[in-house]
Amino acid sequence: MDALALDPGTYGGTYKLVGGQLSLDLINTVSWPDTTREHDWFEPATNVTLWAVEVGLIDDEACRGLEETQSQDPEDWASGLAAVRTIRDILRAAILPIARGEAPDTQSLDRLNQLLASACGRRRLDSETLKWSWPVPITLVELMAPVVWNAGEVLSSIDPKRLGHCPSCDWLFHDTSRNRSRRWCDMEDCGSRDKALRYYHRRKTTSA
Repeated sequence: MDALALDPGTYGGTYKLVGGQLSLDLINTVSWPDTTREHDWFEPATNVTLWAVEVGLIDDEACRGLEETQSQDPEDWASGLAAVRTIRDILRAAILPIARGEAPDTQSLDRLNQLLASACGRRRLDSETLKWSWPVPITLVELMAPVVWNAGEVLSSIDPKRLGHCPSCDWLFHDTSRNRSRRWCDMEDCGSRDKALRYYHRRKTTSA
C-alpha cells in the first residue's frame, strides 16, 4: 500500500489509507496517538485539503477554492482547522472503544449525535440521479460532513467485530477479510515490525 504524499514536516513516518472507511482514515491522521511519538498529519494545515482530495471528498477545483480561503483569511482557517481536530477527537472517542471490544460512553455518543444532526442538514438528493450528494464545501467544517456521516454508518451498520485496531500503532481499520483475520493496520509496516519484535524476544528467551 502506497503512502500518501502528505508533508510529514520533521516526522519520519508515512501516512497510508488503511482504515477502509472515511471516518477511520480521518481518525488515523494522528500517528501513534497518546504516546510520545504522536504526530498530527494535519500539521501543516495544507495537508487537510490534500488528504480530502486523496480520499475523494473533493476534486481539485474545490481544493483550490478552500486553499484560496486559507490564503485570504488565515484566522478563519485556523479556527476551522481547530474544529476539524475536535471532530476527529469526537469520532475517535466514539469508535475506538468499540474496536477494543468496549462500549463508548454516553457523552461521546451525544457529541457525535450533535455532529450528525449538523451533517444531515447538508445532504441533498441529486435532481438527476436521485442519489444522496453533498454540496461543494466552502469551509473545513463543511468538508467534514460526509466523514461524520460515515462515522454514523460505521457504528450503525458494520459488525463491531469487523472494527479493529492495530496492536502496534493503534490505528483503526475495517476488517473485510473472509475470516476476520486482519491483525495490523498494514502488514508491510506494523505487521513486519511486530513479527520482527516477536522473533527478537523468542531468540532472546532461547539464548538466555
